[in-house]
Amino acid sequence: MDGPIHRTLAAPSTGAASRFSAHGGLVAALTAFALGAASLFSPPLAILGLALLAARVLLSGEAVRIDWFALLGPALAAFVVGVFVGMPGAIGTLFVWRLLADTRWSVGEATRLAAAAGRPVETTLKALAHAWMTPLYGVMLVAYTAPHMIAGLPLDLPHVPVWLVIGIGVLTAGAVFDWVLQRAADWRLGELAVAPAAHLFTHHIVFVAAFGLMIDVSAGIVMLMAWRLAHAAPLQAPLDRGSLGSRVFRPAVSSGAKSARLKTRGPRHQPSFTAVP
Repeated sequence: MDGPIHRTLAAPSTGAASRFSAHGGLVAALTAFALGAASLFSPPLAILGLALLAARVLLSGEAVRIDWFALLGPALAAFVVGVFVGMPGAIGTLFVWRLLADTRWSVGEATRLAAAAGRPVETTLKALAHAWMTPLYGVMLVAYTAPHMIAGLPLDLPHVPVWLVIGIGVLTAGAVFDWVLQRAADWRLGELAVAPAAHLFTHHIVFVAAFGLMIDVSAGIVMLMAWRLAHAAPLQAPLDRGSLGSRVFRPAVSSGAKSARLKTRGPRHQPSFTAVP
């Protein structure tokens, strides 16, 4: 039977796939940090980097599907807020929507990796609550320090008191610390799922570096965009055949083709042996 190798045969072992996914997430995070830092010194260079990542996604061979209907809600909300508040409020609405969409994607990716690693306990809403706290703290900090400028466009959010920012920050630190302790216990017992843990670790670092440190909101947006694009088209080369061990998988050959090949070759010569007295 000619055709692609079946996934159950060609897929690497769980440990190899987990390490490959963790390495891919690390490469994506480093790419996001590099473009975020570049946007601080040379915004055109950061835009060029985003364009190259987007081109890589389009040329990756996979169909890119855009759900235009999903954009109607945020566009309508931004239009209504812009009519009553102005352009800064509309940009702020789009900013919150984009941050929420990125967070939902990251949590969904962590859920997928945990399910693939056979850890259903890490896919529950309670287990992933800490992943929502870091973006929430970032939004609160951006709202407290508003207004901002993003690519020449004004951004404004409703002002929040400082005690609310501090309270959310304390809750976020406690939730992340509790998650770190749980993963440390899993590692000590030899039960750590590397792929979901590495993804959530980079998740917290990216969101804190993007908005929690308040370096630059524009640089934070560039970091999130680069992070998503680098995940959509991984910069790391796929696992080669050598990394799968000594096993070599070849497409199966039909019985008809095998018999024709044997007829072409003819009977195999059998060596003869003569007993020596």
